[in-house]
Amino acid sequence: MKEFTETRNYNKHDIAVCVHDTGLKNIVIFCHGYRGNSTGPNRFFVRTARMLAEKGISSIRFDQYGSGNSAGDFMESRFNDWIATTQAIANDYLEQGYGVSLFGQSMGGSTVVTVAAQVPELSSVVAWVPDASVDKFAWPKEEYIEEAGQRVSPAFWQEAHDANIAGLYQKLEIPMYIVQCSADEYVSAENRQVFIDYAKPQHVLDLFEGYPHSNWTYDQASEIIQKSVDFLERTLKG
Repeated sequence: MKEFTETRNYNKHDIAVCVHDTGLKNIVIFCHGYRGNSTGPNRFFVRTARMLAEKGISSIRFDQYGSGNSAGDFMESRFNDWIATTQAIANDYLEQGYGVSLFGQSMGGSTVVTVAAQVPELSSVVAWVPDASVDKFAWPKEEYIEEAGQRVSPAFWQEAHDANIAGLYQKLEIPMYIVQCSADEYVSAENRQVFIDYAKPQHVLDLFEGYPHSNWTYDQASEIIQKSVDFLERTLKG
């Protein structure tokens, strides 16, 4: 397995990527969460990608525009742009003849659900703690929203609430593994319930009681990572 980093142009952006290349024609595309980066929370994406590589499954982790080592500023981040960039990467690999699955966390989970509705050729989707954003968004008086030292335009969240994530999810027939956590401090019970209520037989949903949004212990993360890897191994077309 070759593991390397480089910059590629997707969706007219210079995007920093890390590729785990097994030489086989299947790949998982990781999509990080809001204020996150390509390593995932507590480097969980790195652990997952290396476990997938042991199974002969390649992966690509990338920083969205304005995040991590990619070009742009976080203030310029937009949810629709996240969708377009993720879709561009997926289409690139599909055109090369790969079997492609998507893997997202938090708003990255919401992104991959939305992209899956637009790219029917995908093999499967893993979404950790996705947010359906069914509640009404209240536009703030300020021109930005600040969290943990980062500022973003409210347009990011307005686009997420306008994307109809819940409606798109209801129509998805693709195999999915969805993780929700009962003590999630960011995704409300209302937004978690959407994924529970509209799950189809081919959707595997685990609700982890007492778990927070993504700040899991090593052992908690190990269980979730293993279940995710097993699911992808079963569903990814090679």
